[in-house]
Amino acid sequence: MVQKGVKSVQLDNGLTLTMEDISRRISEDAFVVKALVSIDFEITEEDAQSVGLSLAELREALGSSRGRFEKVLERNFINEANKEAVYEGLTRSYLHTNLAYLSHADLQKGVIRRRLVEKRGRYWNYGA
Repeated sequence: MVQKGVKSVQLDNGLTLTMEDISRRISEDAFVVKALVSIDFEITEEDAQSVGLSLAELREALGSSRGRFEKVLERNFINEANKEAVYEGLTRSYLHTNLAYLSHADLQKGVIRRRLVEKRGRYWNYGA
């Protein structure tokens, strides 16, 4: 898997969105066009309080002091001649429809809650 283009966008919430081209060739003239959209952030005391844990407890529960939002966008069997246009259209469309969501001030808290549900289960009591 070859990582080529990397593009960054500064969001209104102070975070940086990164888009990486992780496309790969699947035949002589066809590609799987993939874009990795990610946002990395440091877990803060405010994030921990939002789920009713101390910062140390939250970091232990997640196994890291950093959080990450990640989404892979993919299109299969794209002709080599159309690869760049499809990649640009894929990333442009994603940004157009999701920029308000990704720029929201509470994005970090939502990502952390989702990771806790993945690790501990849906009905784990978040400090209540």
